[in-house]
Amino acid sequence: MNANVKKAVVVGAGISGASICFALKKRNIQTILLDAESGPAQHASGNPIGVVYPFLTKHKLAESEFSLAAFQYFLSIWEDFHLKSLVPHADGIYFLMDTDTAYDRYSNAIKSHQIPDNVASEKIEPFSSLPAIFFPNGKSVSPVDLTKQILTISNPETKYSCKLHSWEETENEEKVICQTSDGEIQCDYLFLSQGYQFANDPHSNWLPLQKVRGQILKFPEKKPTNTHGILYGDYITSAIDGYQVLGATFDEYKLEENPRPEESILLWQKLTKMLPNLSEPWGPQNPSLFPTRVSYRTQSQDRHPVVGKLPNMSKLDLSVKYQNVLRNGKKQMDIPYYKSVGILNGLGSRGLTHALFAAEILVSEMIEDQKITTESISKSLKPDRFLLRMWKREQLT
Repeated sequence: MNANVKKAVVVGAGISGASICFALKKRNIQTILLDAESGPAQHASGNPIGVVYPFLTKHKLAESEFSLAAFQYFLSIWEDFHLKSLVPHADGIYFLMDTDTAYDRYSNAIKSHQIPDNVASEKIEPFSSLPAIFFPNGKSVSPVDLTKQILTISNPETKYSCKLHSWEETENEEKVICQTSDGEIQCDYLFLSQGYQFANDPHSNWLPLQKVRGQILKFPEKKPTNTHGILYGDYITSAIDGYQVLGATFDEYKLEENPRPEESILLWQKLTKMLPNLSEPWGPQNPSLFPTRVSYRTQSQDRHPVVGKLPNMSKLDLSVKYQNVLRNGKKQMDIPYYKSVGILNGLGSRGLTHALFAAEILVSEMIEDQKITTESISKSLKPDRFLLRMWKREQLT
């Protein structure tokens, strides 16, 4: 191997890990992808159908600016790499504005973000006759196939059924030593994207990330059916390969793996209440008999992705003397970072939309490439935002 070729290890083979591999491939960095499971897209990225659309806020905030930029970046990759012909999908997403508050927020979001009609516009959703934001290039899409296609393009060396036990930077911070169930790996960069498994890593378990349970319902395509995905708190996807998906429940407290029949019934009841013109022609249904899947996603305390170099807590000066000097001088806390370790986590339910752009931001930062986003967006994503909040609340000492 050429000694000048950099090597990266990516941990986690869901959509986040695949997206990091893609960003590394663009820069000709040799990549090894690890996952404790037997193959890619085994957790939340393994759901049969998911939705791709941007998250918007009434006013132009870093959170929605990032999401809109991520959506547009996703569409550019979709086009450039001809994913339309490779990934099962259906175009078009309606986001219902079913309350005055929702209408005020989302209709004004289009104006404040100056979104053109070819990206999003206000329309009436035909089944509910409610005002909605329509994303013509939003998608109901197979997360599994999307993840696999991105990995095919990226072509990393894969080590499945391989768990990362521990890692440490060398003293000179030039290398990272990874201890795995398949032996030791030395690399130039380490990227952590293994979802809620962060809790087992002492380097990152301080991050306020939470495991969230979601349950979805898969059912045979109904007639008539919605040709576009519809979001109304829950969502119903367009049909792909003869099936649709209804989802998703949200539970951050009770995390059992077995499906809950009562949740399937509640999902169906909400569908029939919100979209009776769609569901009534289908006749009586027993949703407890439909295939159900439980998966887990990871969300951050502020529900915004965590993207950037990982702070090195072992080098953080938390002494009372140092903290008093900072406070008395009204100075910001100086945060040390691992030079070669980055994290992409906390994507929550928007991983399909956000992962590719988040990975591009992360890899650009790690290899000190040209910045691809604004300082406000970058700052809003960095994991150190939680440290700064904890410090201001005097929760670190």
